[in-house]
Amino acid sequence: VALDRVLEEWYSVRSEMSGYWDDHDVILCPVNARPAGLHGATTNWEEIVDNVGKNFSYTIAYNVTGWPGGVVRGGTSPEGLPIGVQAVAAPGREDIVLAVLAHLEDALGGFRPPPI
Repeated sequence: VALDRVLEEWYSVRSEMSGYWDDHDVILCPVNARPAGLHGATTNWEEIVDNVGKNFSYTIAYNVTGWPGGVVRGGTSPEGLPIGVQAVAAPGREDIVLAVLAHLEDALGGFRPPPI
């Protein structure tokens, strides 16, 4: 019964959100609220949980809907960390995501490896 309720709420959210595509072709948004973190910088789960609001991910809503999305590097933070740009499209419109990401990569200079 609890699973049924969760699935019902999940599908309700998906249905409400799908109306967005009546007037739009793509969503452009950040990937996270902050630049990418350093891998392995913290394994302290209390610190991770305490900072969840600061580390908000904009991918969550689109993961719930199942909408296609992708990410390219949009810039670099003053600390040298990547800042991503996410493109999301309506269900079945992966072609739009890929076209927008290709355009963004061209416009923003494409991948640049970090200095090692």
